[in-house]
Amino acid sequence: MVVNHDPPAKGRVSNTEKLAYGAGAVAENAMQNAVTNMANPFFNVALNVAPGLLGTAAMIFRIWDAITDPIMGWISDRTESRSGRRRPYIITGAILGGILFALMWWCPMGMSPSFYFAWYMGISILFYTAFTVFGVPYVALGYELSPDYHERTRVMSFRTWFQSVAGFGIQWLFWLTQRDMFDGTVDGMRWVGIGFGAIIIIMGVIPGIFLKERKLTSQELKTNREKLGFKSVISVFKVKPFLYILGAMVTAITGMFLVIIFGFYINVYYVFGGDMPAASLVLGASGTAYHACCMASIPLVAWVSTKLGKKMALQIFIAAAMVGTISKLWLFTPENPWLQLITVFLLAPGFSALWTLLASMTADVTDWDELDNGTRREGAFGAFYGWTMKLGFALCFFISGFILEWTGFDAALGGDQSSATLNSMLLLYAWLPFLGLVGAMLFVWRYPITEAVAKEVRGKLDARKKTE
Repeated sequence: MVVNHDPPAKGRVSNTEKLAYGAGAVAENAMQNAVTNMANPFFNVALNVAPGLLGTAAMIFRIWDAITDPIMGWISDRTESRSGRRRPYIITGAILGGILFALMWWCPMGMSPSFYFAWYMGISILFYTAFTVFGVPYVALGYELSPDYHERTRVMSFRTWFQSVAGFGIQWLFWLTQRDMFDGTVDGMRWVGIGFGAIIIIMGVIPGIFLKERKLTSQELKTNREKLGFKSVISVFKVKPFLYILGAMVTAITGMFLVIIFGFYINVYYVFGGDMPAASLVLGASGTAYHACCMASIPLVAWVSTKLGKKMALQIFIAAAMVGTISKLWLFTPENPWLQLITVFLLAPGFSALWTLLASMTADVTDWDELDNGTRREGAFGAFYGWTMKLGFALCFFISGFILEWTGFDAALGGDQSSATLNSMLLLYAWLPFLGLVGAMLFVWRYPITEAVAKEVRGKLDARKKTE
């Protein structure tokens, strides 16, 4: 028997619409990762702000997100305007985010580390508020573009693909700041920041301008007005399948990003003995290879998911990533710095599958939730999905600075770090991501919404709407 996986006409999203939605992911990824990617090279190495303070700042930003993300989700779900529930916020947040990103690196010179820390804190709070205004409605818009089980994965595949495009630029930011045309990292990041901020604005406004939102029926609007109080937003944590998604995300993020900054330090101080320009080339190439592999693997992820279902596909790709992270123990070596690129080809497909399929699974959860509660809460689910991801990043960056200090790392020593320090970094860089991926595998295994369950839920919702 031939199984037809093509969505019905009402669930189909055109390639033009997928491209418009995917374009917004460039801004999403840039706002999510570019600041933390450059914070240590810029504020720690160049301006001598302690890494523990930078980690503390990252934690404070996420506490702020804990306040603003749910509020933004509630506002977006309840908004009624001629332009839609999501699009006005997407456009506004992208413009503000691009401007603030550029401004962040233009702090006055000749000041104390305390001043630079305060500058970083102040601009970043405003920047991450703009990210919330953009990001929460943007994610929610993706959940509601299609009601079809597999078409949702295809939509999220475009998002993940464009996130990888942004990753290309992010991975080369440090390398760009080291070019001869600039007078060091500070001067380089100032001008690079202006260009990257412009990209955030241009790509971020595209989904807000070119996509059309599904209009809620009068009954859906009435139900949302009556039931979507703030307690209702918080109650998404009572939706059991959503908790498994969050669990998988948190464990994977914790394992990987708790030590992600170690990649920079291991390359600069272990692989290249303190030679920053040489390390910047391998770091840029590694990041480029990672995102190129992500882009190449996304069609494979979508294909395997269509054939085997989202759960099974995700577990297969997570297992490959587990092999990849353990291989760091042997492939990060001063004798052959380029061997580390091998780890990319196992890690990249695993994390592409994670971001694509967890988002697609969350879209299925919104249907499950509507069947139980009668409301469309894409904004709330998007808010807490994004907030949990950002909180995971924050906890990681908060702790990672102290872990870095615990290993004995001292920037003043340059390439003369002790062998114990470098060995500790490498062991943590390999094993902590492995353990996090084991946890993610267990949460995905427990997730209850299969393709059959999702289609049954969708059928009941369609029948209910016909009755209404």
